[in-house]
Amino acid sequence: MKTRQRLAVPTSGSKATPRSVTRRRFLGATLIAGAGTLLGTAPFARSRIAVAPFYKGMCYQPFPQPYDPSHANNSCIFFGSDIAYNPMEPLWGPSYTSFSGRMFQGRNDLQTLQQMGVTLLRLYDWEPRNFHKRFLDQCVALGIKVLAPVSRYFLNPGQGFPDRRNLIPKLIQSFSNGETNNGSTYHPAIAGIIMGNEPDICRCYTVEQCSEFTKDWVEAEKRLRFPTTLPIGHPVDFGKDPSERFPKWNFWDTLLDRQHLQVLKNRLFLAPQPQNDAFYLFENAENSGRGYVQQTFERFGVPMLFTELGKDRQKPNYEAVVRGQLEGSLAYGAAHPDQFLGICHFQFADKVWKCPHFQCRDSEGSFGTHSHTNTVLVTVDYVPEDFTHVDGPHYNCDNQQLRPDMLVQNPTYAIVKNVYTGT
Repeated sequence: MKTRQRLAVPTSGSKATPRSVTRRRFLGATLIAGAGTLLGTAPFARSRIAVAPFYKGMCYQPFPQPYDPSHANNSCIFFGSDIAYNPMEPLWGPSYTSFSGRMFQGRNDLQTLQQMGVTLLRLYDWEPRNFHKRFLDQCVALGIKVLAPVSRYFLNPGQGFPDRRNLIPKLIQSFSNGETNNGSTYHPAIAGIIMGNEPDICRCYTVEQCSEFTKDWVEAEKRLRFPTTLPIGHPVDFGKDPSERFPKWNFWDTLLDRQHLQVLKNRLFLAPQPQNDAFYLFENAENSGRGYVQQTFERFGVPMLFTELGKDRQKPNYEAVVRGQLEGSLAYGAAHPDQFLGICHFQFADKVWKCPHFQCRDSEGSFGTHSHTNTVLVTVDYVPEDFTHVDGPHYNCDNQQLRPDMLVQNPTYAIVKNVYTGT
């Protein structure tokens, strides 16, 4: 294999716009009839305006042991914490065939997600040198869309941000419809691009990097002549500063002003990540008498998609909160499709490095619909040719193994499946 340069990707006061104007502008810019796909190219879309179906999503990062984001880049298989590239097919696909010719049975997570009623996947990390077409093709086959992620690494001034003009074209190509990142358009599975994750928590980049990176992304699309322009979101936590009336309003006030992304407003969606109950989100936020989603839309005129939504199982009322969140979201999205595009439940499986067994005692990791077990379904033996890159002549990809574990449904599974499918 060729030696390539190291690219370590870590884990992970506006005036309210009238609703009629915002709906027309947003749909004209980004929503096209058919399959509920969020796309771009306004001249093509205006004659075919339709409201996309509300996305019933899931956050997806179900690595087995011994995955841990703190040392993921020390192995070939977990490098970049990339769940969607070809060698991870034993997790998300029905089978995987190594370059050695051996075939291994897969856990088939995507099929499970489809049976749960999931129509959108939110991913976290993505190594642009890897190949992802098999994952994206399988999503299309199952009727699942994808929020393609730009990892924090690329927005971090101490990591990839200074080289963004070289890295962004590689990211765009890795989201393409080409077998080896050589396509000429975004893959049809992709519903939108999400950039970074919770900057106020990681403190590794700011709204300034979000703005500059997004502008450079749009310019790179033009240079590459990609024919569609996908909606863009910037996932943020739901913390509230003392000076804020509602969570993340200060962040969006800056992001959407004239000096930053106001010119791209029709291209954007807001991507907060609450754990709040449905009463706060849709009925009465901060004792205001009205819900958070409605008031945020009135302030910014930009639709919203929750890129994380859930409650950890360590809370005594988590089942009622989760059900209320999901049912409230679907009801509000049906009534206000111009304001609210979808949700991503957090998440498909517990974080294995926080909750390695069914009896999880770490609240940070216990949000999943499935829990991990010690039962290994198969041991996948890789050969170096299975991997698309190495990071130095000393890096050895011999004898890499993946051990997909059996996942078991926990009580959150039944709630999500019932709300998403009605069964």
